Amino acid sequence: MELLIPGLILVALMAWASTKIKKRAADAFEAETIETDKYTLQKPEGCLHVLGDPDHEFYAYSREFGEGDGGKLRRATIEIDIVKNASVAVVRNAIKSSATNVNVVSESASECEIETEETANENEIRAFYKIVGAQNLIYRLRVAVLSEYVEDFLPKVKDTLDSFSVRSN
Repeated sequence: MELLIPGLILVALMAWASTKIKKRAADAFEAETIETDKYTLQKPEGCLHVLGDPDHEFYAYSREFGEGDGGKLRRATIEIDIVKNASVAVVRNAIKSSATNVNVVSESASECEIETEETANENEIRAFYKIVGAQNLIYRLRVAVLSEYVEDFLPKVKDTLDSFSVRSN
């Protein structure tokens, strides 16, 4: 009897902690607005924002992995990179030279949207880019989706591209 009460308390504490952890993990995949002093972006539901990524200014990935040959790749990733000492045209041309099919959706002197087909680890990927020039820097947003899941992610891709804006001051 003396062990029953502490045991029940321990089980109740573990159940409470487990519920809290599951709730926080689920909340991490909710849609959210990312605002920094440099840019604003709407992260779509189902993607996790990786804090402090050493390779990108911003990085997020989908909850699900691909299937078959793409089983080791996330179905979608979102990256923001900042390019110094370049222009929108230079970044656009670099993307065009490394992709197979390229479609320039819109273009101006300070902004460009591109859709491409690329290959990563022998998997076909559709990549959607938004390139924005501001404050002598180029911001490159890239949303990459495994080709077989493009239709599922297209509304999220469009919303993400449309929500991306760079602060000019």
